[in-house]
Amino acid sequence: MKNYVQLYRQFAERIKENSATVLNKFRDASFAEFEQKGFPDKKTEAYLNSSLIETLNTDYDVKIHQLDIDTSQNQLFQCKIPSINAALGFMLNDKFYMADDQRRSLPEGVEFCALSDAERLYPEVVGRYLHTLSDKSRDAMTAFNSTFVQNGYFIYVKKNTVADKPLQLINMLLSEAPMIAFTHNLIVVEQGASLQLLVCDHAEEGVDFFASKVTEVVVGDGARFEYYSLENTTRKANNLMQMFVTQGNNSQVIVNNLLLLNAVSRNQITADIDGENASLFLGGMLISDGTQEAENNTIIRHNQPNSTSNELFKYILDERSHGIFSGIIVVEKDAQKTLSRQTNKSICLTPEAVVNSRPQLEIYADDVKCGHGATTGQLDNEALFYMKQRGIDQDTARMMLLSAFVQDVIDEIHIDVLRDKMKDMIDRRLRNDHSHCEDCFVHRME
Repeated sequence: MKNYVQLYRQFAERIKENSATVLNKFRDASFAEFEQKGFPDKKTEAYLNSSLIETLNTDYDVKIHQLDIDTSQNQLFQCKIPSINAALGFMLNDKFYMADDQRRSLPEGVEFCALSDAERLYPEVVGRYLHTLSDKSRDAMTAFNSTFVQNGYFIYVKKNTVADKPLQLINMLLSEAPMIAFTHNLIVVEQGASLQLLVCDHAEEGVDFFASKVTEVVVGDGARFEYYSLENTTRKANNLMQMFVTQGNNSQVIVNNLLLLNAVSRNQITADIDGENASLFLGGMLISDGTQEAENNTIIRHNQPNSTSNELFKYILDERSHGIFSGIIVVEKDAQKTLSRQTNKSICLTPEAVVNSRPQLEIYADDVKCGHGATTGQLDNEALFYMKQRGIDQDTARMMLLSAFVQDVIDEIHIDVLRDKMKDMIDRRLRNDHSHCEDCFVHRME
C-alpha cells in the first residue's frame, strides 16, 4: 500500500502526461480515496474469503510510460476460431492495437478503438458515460485502478445498429519482470442496437502478473448486448475484473464468464436494471486445480418493474483449489413483478477443495418471484458405476459427467461456433490438457 502511495506522489505528473486526458479528471480524487481506504483486508466483508489482495505483496512493475510493442514480429493479429469471423483487437498490457484489415472489417455503425482515440473521435459519448457507473463503487480497488490507469478500449454501437459480426478482444500480458497492468474500458450500445463481444485473457508463461480491469457497460432501450469471456492464462497470472452495467427499457444483456486457468481471479460485476421489461443473464463456470482461486462477486439491482434476471454459476474444483461465490440480488420498492433466480452449484473432486458460497436476496417489493440456492457435492459415484458397467472407462465417464454438469452454462453462449469451441476446450481441460487455443499468440510463443 505505502509503495503505491509513494509511487503516485512521485510520478503523478508523468502518469497524467502519458494518459488518455479524460482519465485525468478523476485521478487525484481517486488517489485521495485510495490513500484513505487502503487495500481491503479479510475484515472487509466483500473480501472475506479472497486471497486476491495478498497477491499484491509481489514487487510488481508499474509502467509509468505506455510502451509500444513490436507487433509485426509476433504476428499478433491472428486468432483462428473457425467461422467466427470476428473483428479482432488486442489489448497488450494497457495499450490497444488493431490491424488495418481488422479495422476495415468492423460492421458499419460500430467503433472499436483505444479510449485515448475515443475522447477525440466521440468526446460527447465519452464525456456523457465515462465514470458514471464506476464512480458509484465503494470498493477501494476501483479507486486504485483510477489512480494509475492510463488507457483502455472503447466500443460504441450507434443507435439501431445490429452488428452483423462479433467483436473479439484479446487481453495479452507481456513482460520479462513481474508487472501490474491497469485498463479502464467503456462500452456503449445505444437504443435498438445489438452486439456480441468475446474477450480472451492470456499471459506470458513464467512471469507474475496482476491485471486490474474496470469496464463500464451502457445498454440503451431495446438494445441487446452479449459478453463472453474466457480466462485461460497461467498459474502466475492474477486478475481483478470489475464490470458495471446499466440497462434501459426492453434491453437484453448476457454476461457469461468462463475460467479454465489462472492463479487468483475475482470477477466483480454490478448490474443495474434501470428499465422496465429488461432481462439479464449473469453466469459462468470455472474448472480449477492445484492452488487456483477463483471468485464471482455479483450485485444485481432491480430498480424498475417487470424485469427478469437469471444468475447461474457452476464450479468444478480439484486438488487444493478454492472457489468463491458471493451474490446479492436487490429488488427495490418500485420494482414490482420482478422475476429473479440465483443459483450456484459446485462439485469438489477432493476433500481439500474448498467452496465458499453466499447467495443473498434483499427484497423491498411485495409482488415478486425470487429465489436463490447453493449446493456443493461430489461426483455421482452411482452414475460413474452405471457408465463403467456399460463399457465406458472411468476417465471418460468422469469427463462426460463433469461436462454435462456445466452444459447449461455453455448453452447460454449464443454464437454457435464459439459454443462448440468452448465445449471442446472445456473437455480438454477436464482431461488435464492445459493447452491454449490452436494458432493463438501464447501457443506460438511456447
